[in-house]
Amino acid sequence: MKIVRNEELLYSENRVELKVGEISYGLLDSSWKHENLRAAFTRLYIPLAGMGEIAYRGERVFLTPGNLYIVPAGLSFSCACSDRLEKLYVHLTLTHPDGSDVFWGMDSCLILPDTYGWATRAQRLYEKRDLTSVLEFKLFLYEILCHALTLANPRHTELRAYSKWTKAALSYIDYHLCATLTVREIATALFVSKNLLQKQFKEDLNKPIGKYIDDLIMARAEQYLLADDRSMKEISDQLGFCDQFYFSRKFTQAHGISPLRFRQIHRV
Repeated sequence: MKIVRNEELLYSENRVELKVGEISYGLLDSSWKHENLRAAFTRLYIPLAGMGEIAYRGERVFLTPGNLYIVPAGLSFSCACSDRLEKLYVHLTLTHPDGSDVFWGMDSCLILPDTYGWATRAQRLYEKRDLTSVLEFKLFLYEILCHALTLANPRHTELRAYSKWTKAALSYIDYHLCATLTVREIATALFVSKNLLQKQFKEDLNKPIGKYIDDLIMARAEQYLLADDRSMKEISDQLGFCDQFYFSRKFTQAHGISPLRFRQIHRV
């Protein structure tokens, strides 16, 4: 008997995860108008009636029933509704093995023709409250995202092999993420030299480990801000900042707006 274990596939399987931050129904009017929206999560818009629009980089995309729309994480865009728009929307993160959103870096909105009756299916599942429907809705999301990735640039679906120290560091950061986490702490915990860890991490992810931690903290802050109405102090404490004012300052530097403003404009 021979058993061959695919370590890279197992690693990626454990790291790729769908996290849903918001599933909501919106009946919007002309007050739905925002500019320069940008977040570390991906949006899925499912129009049911009426019409809205999003704009980015000189392009205008009309949100109409019959299509589904994916706004990639990191894309700066504006949105508006001139009269009425009824839609379901999902805020989600499909994590790449490196911890980022799989759709991060795409420079345009993905438009998926609703040839499979996705909108009707989404509406039916949204209105149910049983466990089977919850699992089916997640399967539904995976189906849409897999279809979307077939339309994306191949570089967004490539998986790279990481060094053992990068893998260990990514796992350690996931479990110990906080504003005070340092490269020295990670290296000490992994019994590896700080210089070697920094070198291999930068080679594998093309990003310094400190920058990776900062970006992940801000992405986690976005999730907390939109998940519920917990206070700035609670979020600041959970992320390990010394106080809420320092957290607010760092968030504003990264996003160009305050955490409270981010919460107000990104919930739809």
